[in-house]
This record gives sequence, C-alpha cells and structure tokens, in this order.
Amino acid sequence: MSAFFEPRLSLDSPSALASKWHLWRNKRNHSARVQGYLDEGKRVTELLDHYRALSESDFIAQQHCFEGLARRGRLVSQREDLHKALACIVVLSERHLGMVPYPIQLSCALAMIDGYLVQLAPGEGKTLTIGVVSVIFGWSQKPCHVITANDYLAERDREKLQPLYEATNVIASFVEQELDPDEKAKRYQAHIVYATAKQLLADYLNDVIKLGGLASRTRMALTNWQAGGHSLQMRGLYYVIIDEADSILIDDATTPLIISAQEENGLLHEAVLIAKEFVDTLDADQDYKLQQDDWDVQFTPLGHQKITEGTQQFPLLWHHRGRLEDLISQAILARDRFKLDEHFVIVGDEVILVDESTGRMMHGRSWSYGLHQAVEARVDVPLTPPSKTLEKMSFQNFFQSYHHLTGASGTLQNVQQELFHTYRVHTLEMPTRLPLKLKISDFQCHLSKEDKNQALVQLIHRIQESGLPILLGTRRIRDTEQLEVILEQAGFEFNVLNAKRLAQEADIVATAGEMRRITLSTNMAGRGTDIPVEKEVLALGGLQVIMYEPHDSSRIDWQLFGRAGRQGNPGHALPLLSLEDPLFQNLKWRQRPLFWLAKQLFHYSIGKTLIKSLVTSAQKNAQAKAFKQRKYIAKTVRSSQERMSFIRNKTQLKS
Repeated sequence: MSAFFEPRLSLDSPSALASKWHLWRNKRNHSARVQGYLDEGKRVTELLDHYRALSESDFIAQQHCFEGLARRGRLVSQREDLHKALACIVVLSERHLGMVPYPIQLSCALAMIDGYLVQLAPGEGKTLTIGVVSVIFGWSQKPCHVITANDYLAERDREKLQPLYEATNVIASFVEQELDPDEKAKRYQAHIVYATAKQLLADYLNDVIKLGGLASRTRMALTNWQAGGHSLQMRGLYYVIIDEADSILIDDATTPLIISAQEENGLLHEAVLIAKEFVDTLDADQDYKLQQDDWDVQFTPLGHQKITEGTQQFPLLWHHRGRLEDLISQAILARDRFKLDEHFVIVGDEVILVDESTGRMMHGRSWSYGLHQAVEARVDVPLTPPSKTLEKMSFQNFFQSYHHLTGASGTLQNVQQELFHTYRVHTLEMPTRLPLKLKISDFQCHLSKEDKNQALVQLIHRIQESGLPILLGTRRIRDTEQLEVILEQAGFEFNVLNAKRLAQEADIVATAGEMRRITLSTNMAGRGTDIPVEKEVLALGGLQVIMYEPHDSSRIDWQLFGRAGRQGNPGHALPLLSLEDPLFQNLKWRQRPLFWLAKQLFHYSIGKTLIKSLVTSAQKNAQAKAFKQRKYIAKTVRSSQERMSFIRNKTQLKS
C-alpha cells in the first residue's frame, strides 16, 4: 500500500444559474432516484439467503473475487457484482458484529458509493452504513478517510466495526494528535483511516511543507530520495466519508487550519497593551461605528482625529495609519464583540476558542494577525507570542481535493445549493425505517428573557411531575451558567455539560436518559451524541428536549431535537424563544416593522404566528449571509493564491 494518490485538481465553482439548474434537475428526479436506491437495497437483501447457505470455502472464494474486482476498479461500475459484494459484507456483519444492515441502510450505502451526500434521520444507523461503504472503498487499495466530529467518536466507531474490517480483510486505524510521527505514518498506511477533519488537514499540511508545495508523485519521489526513505505520513487523498457532513462541509468550510511556529515579538505585545488602554478612551457611535451583525469597525472623522493625535503613543512600526487603525480595530473587537464563555473560555492563563456549533473547546486554535493577543490583553492573561504561518488551507479547499467525496447527516436541508456550488455533490433525503414518533411543539413565545426563564422553571416542574428526563440545550456557556443559578434557586437537581466540564461528558451523557434526570448542556449534546433512554422512560413518552433559544441555523435546532425520538422511539422537543433573543438581530431593515407589529400583537394568536414566521426569516437571513461570506472568503483566498504565482503553479491552485 505504498502507492501515492495525488490530490484532485478541482474545477472552479459553477455559476449561481448553473447551480440552480442542477438543483432543479436533481429535485425533479429526487423521488425516482430515491425509489431506485430503495429497490436496490431490497435486491441486496434478497441475496442474503444465498450467501448464508454457501460453504465456507465457496464464501471465501466469492469474497476474494469481489476484492479482486475492487482492486481492478471494476466492482463499483458493475452493479450486479456490487449488489453481491454488499450481500457478502452483510453476511459478514451478521456473523462478526451481530448486526444486519436494514434495506434502507444498504440503499444509503449504494447512494454514498455513487457520490451522494445522504440525509439519514438521527438514530437510523449511520455508523454501520459508513462501515459498509468503507469496506467497498478499502478493497480498492486507495486511501479511504472516515471523518467524525471528534476523536472520541472516531475511536469508538473504528473499534465498534473492527470485527467487520478484520473479516473483510481490510485494515482500519485511528489517528490522533498524540501519536508519534512513526506510529502515525504507520497508521496512515491502513486501507481505512478514522480521524477528525482537523487532524487529517494538519497532517496533510505537514506533508505539503515537507514537499515544498502541493503533494504530487514527483515531489514525493524527490523528497524520498533526499531523505533516503519514506518521510511522508499520508498516502495521499482519494476517498473521504464524512459523518455529520453539513457541519464539516458548511459550518467549518472556510475555517483555515494553520501550521505555524511561534516567534517572539515584543513590539507587538507593547502595541497591543497600548491599544487596549487607548480604546478605553474611545466612545462607540461618536468615534467609531460597529453594527450589531457586523465585525467591521468604521471610524468616524472624530475617531480618525483621535487616532492621529494618539499615534506617538505607539511603537514606530504602527505609525502607518492603516496599520494603526487595524491594531485599534482589533482592540475594539476584543472589547465589544468577543465574549467570555461564548467565543472563548479561560483555562488557567490560556485563552481557548469555543466552537459555537458544537459548544466544544478548540485546543490549539488561535485568532490571527494579533487579534488573539488583543483578546488576551482585554481579559488580563499573559500575552502569547504571535504565530508565523508556515502553511494554511481551509477545510473547503481540502475536501475539494478528494477524488470521491461522500457522507451522511441528519440535517442537510436548506444547504443543497451551497453543497453543489462548493463541492459539486448532490444530496438525497432517505425515508426513515420506522415511523417518526418525535413530537415537536410550536415555539413557546415570550416577550422578555425574564418571562422565558420563569416559564422555563414552570415547564421543568411540570415535566418533573411525570418523572421524564429533560435535556435543556443552550447556545452559549454563559447561558448554562446563568440557568444553573436559576435552576438551583428553584430547587432542581441537575447535571451541567459544557466546554468547561468536558471530563464528565461520558458519564453525564450515559445517565441523561434516566428517570427524573435533568441535564443542562450547550451544543456539546447535539451532533453525534446518543443518549441511552430507559424502557420505563420510553413507556411514559421518552426524552424531553427543551431548546432555550433558536440558533442562527435551523439545522443546529434539528440536531438538538434529534437527541430524542431516535430509532422510532417516542420523544418530545419543546423550543422556547423570547423577543430579546439575539436571533432577531438578523432581521433585515424591511422586516423590522413586522417585528414591531409582532410585539404589539403579542397577546393575540396572529402575533405569535407572525413571530414564528420571523424566526424562519431570521434564520434564512443568517444562513444566506454566512453562505455569502464563505463564497467571498473562498474567492479571496483563490485570488490571493493565483497572484502569488511564485508559490506554486496556477493550474494546481484552481481548487
């Protein structure tokens, strides 16, 4: 398995018109295509008895035949043989895992083999489906990377499916940051590699640094010759299967992963500390403008005058007007925008970023261009040395480099256009195996946050009387800490799960489905979290999920709701909102009069109907703005790379 697979040279993104035409065509044929895959899944199931009845020697001979077809690149293109190969894998899964994939899982596997992103409801068995697809890809001898949300899930899924992988003669490994370079390189030689997106991209960039540019067979050969042996970690890029695909391909798309080395810069530290004191003399609105939904600081004429007068306070390097305004803008953002326990937490004397979509700490990540030091200065922790960038790439550009991209998620709705525009992949929404018993209530609307908190306490009291467990989900660490005080004052016993209490995650999740249990959590209890629910709880109505406020993306709302009602079990989702929730800041100016009208009509049914409509509008606005920002960033990065043609060949950069 020493062959090296070069990254794909991606095409430019299609025009908006072309994207819409492809999406219209895909939507038009969607039902027929889904039905086709459902029929194929049933045909695979019909083959199972034949393979169960084979003698051991005949079964092994058939398996080796399928492995040979895959190595020669003929298995996927020959549909009948592919059906038989899947039936063979199902029988091996039954023997070694005690699990038989359902027809719907086999239908999803076939769609993923064809390169679709599949929307599969939470609890429908994505892990086993991905395992079946991984075997088909692994047989080809080309590298197959399986990406999960975190290291815990990557190691768990690999261990769970290990008996199947051994039975199908493929080697699967798990890669994490703590491994030494030799062990990591050894694990990357496996057919199937489980890891996080961050880990894969970091290791890929380290290989790019060794090669002095984008990976290629020629560069690799030269590097090996100079090093006297195999010095790269990865085998290249070919197949990638992404669990929770929308989170990684959309939410984290333009997040750059930077390989850097720290270098001391005493002048920057001095300038940052002066800027912190200087900003405290400025007045918002009078000296600068900072829109509620924007991160761009605009200085007024008075602000420009104050900056000019204060220039001599700063080191000489910042006497250039543009550089000084950038420094002061960062100090303003550090004070007015970046919030403790929302955008970052402090552990010891270290500022650690928090991922809003997951609620988890992002160790090892930092803001660039002095912004991280500006935040450190604002919260009075020791300033860290700034980083010198050695290599960087966004997750979007990285995943465009794979030859075959597929994956699954429970929440691909509303992002089909962006997925096609960015990655040239279509989505399929597959039906659930069992009827959905999850009940989702309408939003409980309140005028103020205080009213909402009072109603929340009453709601928890009412649910507690029935004995059902409650998962209360919030957007921010700060909210969990505020609600912690409120619930304690109300006399409730509960567990708290957020980025500051990561060590207790497994124990808290394991007991969150027990009778009378209350769990207060950020989005850490969203994606990938499987809460076991007691039979007694299911008999009474299942897990009760309370959403404290709507998110900017409805997909994250649905990820939280999906913790209940899994695999056809009962459950209940109860979303709350107040008119003071930050979501409504996403409303456009022409929608503001409707928001004012909704407040006036709040106590009438038409007012609440209008509020729910505005929630949908605000979420669509937020998602459209995020999409626009991601397109702009991607375009800017590509243009910057093409201008710097001395770094690498222009044709290689069209990715």
